[in-house]
This record gives sequence, structure tokens and C-alpha cells, in this order.
Amino acid sequence: MNGRLFDRIQVRYSLIMKTKSTFRIGRYLAAPCMLAASVGAQPNILLITADDLGWDSLGVHGCPVAETTPNLDRLAQEGSRFEHAYVSIALCTPSRQAMLSGNYSHQTMTHGFTELERKGPAMPDLLKQHGYYLANINKQADYYEWDTAIGEDASAMGRDVPFYYTAISDIIAQAAKKQQPWFIMANSNDPHRPFYNSESELKNPKYTAFREAKRLSTPSRVYSPDEISVPGFLPDLPEIRQDMAEYYSSVRRLDDSVGRILAAVEDAGQTTNTLVIFMSDNGISVPYSKMNCYRASLRTPMILRWPGRIPANYRDPRNMVSGVDLAPTLFEFAGIDIPPHMAGRSFAPLLAGKSQPDRDYIVGHHYRNLRSNQMYPEFTIQSLDWVYIYNPWVDGKTEVHNSDYTGSTTLLAMWDAAEKIPSVRERVNFHKYRVIQELYNVRQDPYAYHNVIDNPENAEQAALMRQKLLTWMKDTDHPAAKLMADPLNPTLIAEYMALEKATATEEDAELDELNKQMREKTKK
Repeated sequence: MNGRLFDRIQVRYSLIMKTKSTFRIGRYLAAPCMLAASVGAQPNILLITADDLGWDSLGVHGCPVAETTPNLDRLAQEGSRFEHAYVSIALCTPSRQAMLSGNYSHQTMTHGFTELERKGPAMPDLLKQHGYYLANINKQADYYEWDTAIGEDASAMGRDVPFYYTAISDIIAQAAKKQQPWFIMANSNDPHRPFYNSESELKNPKYTAFREAKRLSTPSRVYSPDEISVPGFLPDLPEIRQDMAEYYSSVRRLDDSVGRILAAVEDAGQTTNTLVIFMSDNGISVPYSKMNCYRASLRTPMILRWPGRIPANYRDPRNMVSGVDLAPTLFEFAGIDIPPHMAGRSFAPLLAGKSQPDRDYIVGHHYRNLRSNQMYPEFTIQSLDWVYIYNPWVDGKTEVHNSDYTGSTTLLAMWDAAEKIPSVRERVNFHKYRVIQELYNVRQDPYAYHNVIDNPENAEQAALMRQKLLTWMKDTDHPAAKLMADPLNPTLIAEYMALEKATATEEDAELDELNKQMREKTKK
């Protein structure tokens, strides 16, 4: 193993074991007392994230299913929301790291559960330097030096609704004792699979134990298949209706948790001096959504509330903002200089009614199947009307194997129906094999059924989007920039795929070494 990789392993290992690191990440951390702000001088920051929540599953975003998100709808009325917010990658850890780092996944080498690089201090690092008390519930606990970090088992994998009120209340009390403003990243695992009361949940020993301990909360509303609407990018099959009913029940439980989180802040008297942000890490865990680059993959709710500082009941219908913009935005609200190494841009001026250039498109990407080391790099650039996707992995033979929803009720139902229904067969086969380039007019075709890349009338639009994607790659030092300049060149495609394979192998080596060190530490 090379020394550079070993250094990166040591950094991650030291953070997981809650020890001080002298390597890459640790050097960014200063003692809070050196830069501590007085209580009240900076806002408290509450970042609430959902797991695998579709953008249009919220009532405020026009969800056709009744009363899925009453608490989130109220939050939106009390704050501002973006109709066109997107994450940069539709996979949990890379997406959240992009939010916290202000950088894209290729800049931090976060393609799966590991982060191989860090260009500079991330949001938690800098907030700690500026006197914030840092707390995390559930996800991303391994990457930063939190003052309080609560693991997934303590919250019953994020399915224990009352737990959130107690945890948030305790964290606020701890920060008050230290006279520090606080940053809490409160992550719900809902509506990630297994969905509420699904067969996979009922058969899972861990969830059975949570249920027997009365820690697996029942949603305040449980949906039946005849009460829900199947997302337009999926076929309306009975099995999929059942799967989606369980999904929407999980969405309602997420909303229940959000309600308890906000109640804890209110009961602590912290509402007026707390900036609240709500986002999802990616879309629903079904085909054509999670771990892809479609509209349904990347589009996320983005709600912000700070009474007196952010407009109430405000909706931005046109500006396109990204998950990588979150950290710079929070820094601006907190009065902290935005580090030059961050690729994201603050969108705080948009909430003050100002305009910003280049808010008419976003960029996204995906790299590989999380658990199998299979390579499916995809890149997308999206405007209000168009979605362009580039798939250099496509060779006409390779099939997508998405580990997150392989074996799910929805995918199995599609496979079964494909034997009898031609339209479903076409949809399944396209999902498996794709084509190198995809182009969709989402104004006319919102669910991406009709790839119009080969229509001569769209050649100019496709060329424009390819050029913008190439410019982004050059600006962010993406290794695919050379390929994007000549996207159909088979030699360049082979070179890039070999590079991605090597990167994945390095990530797997890091994770294996990390797990080995943790096992050895546990034995001592």
C-alpha cells in the first residue's frame, strides 16, 4: 500500500475512534476557545436531512398523495423554498459530503462510503473553529470531530420518532452549558428502505428487535395502495402500488420526526435565532431515481427558515441551486468567510431578492454501484427545460446492477411485467443497457420516456449542454474533461473507464484497511 493511501486511512480511522488526528483533516481544527463567538452573535444552525426522499413527495411541492408532510409544509410556509434545488450525486454519503464540503465528489474522492481527499476545511471544521458546538444524529458521524455524535442504533435506524425530541433537547442543553452556538445535523433514515411495515422490514432481525422494544414508531398516517399515486417514471402495477404505499407511510414518519425536532427547538426558546435547513440526499430508491442522473434522481426539497432574516412563505421558481452550494450559503449567514477551495456558491443573495449569474443549470454525476465495484459513471447537466446525460460505460452488453434497489418490490415487479407488457419491457431494457447520450425535453417529457438525442432539431441544444458540461469539468479539474471534449472516442472512453476502475480499487483498499484496524482496536 502506498504512503499516500495509508495517510488517508489513518485520518479516517482516527476520526472514527474519536481521537485527534495529526493528518489531513485534523490540521484544520482549532481549539474552539480561540475563535469562540458570544452566544447570540451567530445563528444556531439546524440541518435536517431525509434519506431517499423524492422531491415531489412533499405536499408543498404538489404531492398527489394526501397529507404526506404537514410539518414540512408548515416549515415551508414559515420560510423559503427553492423549486429547483438539486443534489450533485444521487447516493447518500457522497451527496451529504458534497453538502458539508462544498465540493463535488471527484474533488473529495467520495464515490461510496469513503472520502479519500479533502481540499480544505469542510463546514463542520470551520464551524468548530468559529466556536460552534457540533452535534450529529445518525449519518456522517465518522467524518468529523463532533462534540456529540449519536449512532443509528440509538435512534432505531432513525425510526424512533420520540427519540429526536429528546436528543435535540439534550444537545441544545449541552451547548447552552458551554455558552456556544450550535450546529446540529439531524439525519432521518426515513424513507430509506426497508419501508414501513414492508416484507423486508418485517423479516429483518434488527427491525424486529426495535419493534419488540417499542422503538419502531408507527407513522401518524399509514397509507394503503388505493390512496397513493405511482410516480410517473414508473409503471402503475399493483406490486409497485404496494411498495409506494409503504414508501409514503415512511415519508409520513419522516415528517413526524421533523415535527418533534422542530418542537424541541421551539420548546428550548431557540426558534428565532436558529437557521433551519431541510434537504434530502437523493430521490426515491427505485429505478430511474436513486443512483442515477435523471430529474427524479437529483431534485431535492430545499427549505430554509430563519425568522426575521429569511422571507416567510417565499417560493423561488427559477433559480437552480445545488447541494454543493449549501456550505458557502451557511457560512455567509453565519458571517464566516467562504473558503476559496469550495466549488459551491452561496445562494443567500437569492433569498434577499438579488440575482446571480449561471443559476440556469446544475451539474450532477454518478460513478459506481456501491457494493460490487461495478462501474457506471454518468454525468448530467440540467436546465429548467432540458436534461442531458452522458454514459461512457455503455457498450451494449454491460447491465446496470443497482445494489440499493436490486431485489426491491418495484424492480421485481417491473422484471415480471416486462415478460407480458411491451412498454414495461422497453423501460426495463433501457434501464439495464442505456445509451451513451441521453437528451430529454423535460418541459414536454417530465419523466424522461423519450430520448431525443438523435433528433437533428435538437443537435444545437445537445452541443450547448455538452459544452457547458465540459466547461464545468475543466473548472473543477475533473479527470473526464479530456473525454468530454470528444465523448464518442472509444480510446478515450477506455482510458477513462480504466481510471475509474483504479479509483474504485483504491477506495475498496482503504475501506478494507479501515475495517481491519477497527477490528484490531476492538480486540484490544
